[in-house]
Amino acid sequence: MGILQTVVDNFILIVGITPPKPEKKRAATIIIGTALIATVVGLVALIAFLITRLNHH
Repeated sequence: MGILQTVVDNFILIVGITPPKPEKKRAATIIIGTALIATVVGLVALIAFLITRLNHH
């Protein structure tokens, strides 16, 4: 979970979210990491959809 932990820690610092307590850090990493991955996958899917849609017109 090293890379995911680093990404989540940087996201927390950039956005200004209060860092989780040490006992909740693993759960917060999983939740925030899942949300970030889902957002990226959703954006890629939306962009791919728009590109294919625009190419058919």
